[in-house]
Amino acid sequence: MKLIHKTVALIVLVTTVTFSLLGESASAFTLTNGPGDGTVSIGVDGFGSFGLNPRGNGTNDALFDPIGAQGLTGTTFDSGVAIRLGNSGGRTFLTSGSIGGSGGLTNPTVTGTSTQANSIFSFDALKFNLVQLITPLLDNGSQTGTVLTQTYTITNTSNTSSDFELLRYVDKDLRFDGSLIDGGGRLLSGSTETLFETDSATGSNDPTTFVGISAEGGTVPAIGRYEIDNYSDLRSRIIAGTALDNTITGDGADADQFIDAGLGYDVTLALNNLFSIGAGQTTTYTTTTFFGLGAPRIVVPPTSVPEPSSMLGLLAVGTFGATTLLKRKQQKASAQV
Repeated sequence: MKLIHKTVALIVLVTTVTFSLLGESASAFTLTNGPGDGTVSIGVDGFGSFGLNPRGNGTNDALFDPIGAQGLTGTTFDSGVAIRLGNSGGRTFLTSGSIGGSGGLTNPTVTGTSTQANSIFSFDALKFNLVQLITPLLDNGSQTGTVLTQTYTITNTSNTSSDFELLRYVDKDLRFDGSLIDGGGRLLSGSTETLFETDSATGSNDPTTFVGISAEGGTVPAIGRYEIDNYSDLRSRIIAGTALDNTITGDGADADQFIDAGLGYDVTLALNNLFSIGAGQTTTYTTTTFFGLGAPRIVVPPTSVPEPSSMLGLLAVGTFGATTLLKRKQQKASAQV
């Protein structure tokens, strides 16, 4: 049933992409830095959700063009941030569409450019100012991927303090190898952690197409911080309010925190952050998505939430070897002759 559901959604995507070539609807907002190697095209709504499945106002798949002859290919089934007020009860996805039956919120107005989207919305007494920005991921001056940075500036407009949590969830379907069966894992760099999904489960050091996420702001919980597990089990537990279990399904007794070779599945990722802000106070939550091609273990995540101008340098360090980049460019050039 899972495969059938995602296949039907893929048919809808083809129809949507065809329509977008003829002219986008007024509510659609597409972030793109294409065409070309390492670029993306992402249909986002005013809450920051995107993907093939939500079918909200403007939401669409994140199409990524990796280095090589592959061309634009879909990467994302569901992506969104779930919110819970307090520390118990169910969570609600912030989306104008539906992620696992959660969401359906009225989409706020989205303005901006081809590489930046701006919106303002409220949830209960919390006012959100969202900036969504795409920037190139560079290696030795050449673009090898793209970074999507979504920064939520949150103000408590009530007269009392507010405790809440924000949970980033993503179901990436990397189909560059023709299969929904992916790998992935968890990387740490100082206090920053990044969850990755890779195109295949071959081990952390093998070059492959990958998508990674991070989430910073508030308090990082020692328990209930992260989880990598199957679609759609993890999504259902998030909506129900179940705590994340700090485990990576498919990772064996070794210490690498990556899904073991040959044990891949339909991977989903989640990261949780806790917040407590006083009346009238403001805080910031930033979640980052990066699309690339290489060995995930070589990627150096940022050690703090950077300004857009400094994002490039931080993410460019150690991303991919120049030899691999040159080889793949030569392969693409040969394929186009």
